[in-house]
Amino acid sequence: MSFLKKLLTRKQKAITEDELLLALKNHEFVFYYQPEWDLKTGKPLGVEALMRWESPTRGIVPPMDFIPLLERAKLINNFSRFLFEQTFADLKEIHTVSPDLFMAVNLSLLQIQEPNFVEMVKNIADEHKIDMKYLECEITETQGLTQDIIESGALDKLAALNVTISMDDFGSGYSSLTHLRQLKIQKLKIDLDFVKTLMEDKKNQTIVDAIIQLGHDLGFPVLAEGIETTEQQEWLKEHGCDYGQGYWFSRALPADQLITFLKNHP
Repeated sequence: MSFLKKLLTRKQKAITEDELLLALKNHEFVFYYQPEWDLKTGKPLGVEALMRWESPTRGIVPPMDFIPLLERAKLINNFSRFLFEQTFADLKEIHTVSPDLFMAVNLSLLQIQEPNFVEMVKNIADEHKIDMKYLECEITETQGLTQDIIESGALDKLAALNVTISMDDFGSGYSSLTHLRQLKIQKLKIDLDFVKTLMEDKKNQTIVDAIIQLGHDLGFPVLAEGIETTEQQEWLKEHGCDYGQGYWFSRALPADQLITFLKNHP
């Protein structure tokens, strides 16, 4: 069977709840970490945790293929605990070489709605002796934040513990401005679709420039995702973008490789 046929066969076979439970038990979910950089100083500020499922039968499975099933199967609570246990443990190791870096994690709406979610995160941080100021929680505007999330106060509770709340993929949803007014957002991440054609598309430049100015007017730092070229990095820096992330700086790395990378980029 050709590689393409094998790939298609894997795609066609539905992921089951039992597979996910076994994957959690066997520690098949792993984290890679992509640095976020200060465009002014040229130094790393923090890292974003990006999860992969290293399945022995399916190969590398991206989150978009299994997170929805975790939610539907009501396994997201098991996953949330694993997420914070692992990322806080890795952050403790990262702090041995770069003590001021923060850890950014992506949250789904169902995770935020879990009973006692904030208390769970705080307890795990305390167990690992991690100050909550080193945690950044990213919410994706395109998920469609509900009024229930807003009224639950979970994001407010996190912010009260000095957790940074950032809006990921900003500009790609239909209600970005409404969420800036309603939520405790403290940082904007410009969607990479605006950045990848930044140098070829004048409209994108206008939009990105407007987002940077909007963020600064509201008192938020702004990060551009998906920076891949020197020209993109220089344009963003010249137009006042605070932070950057993308292959131009570093790919996502396993924790041990990240620590080696940070030793060479103090």
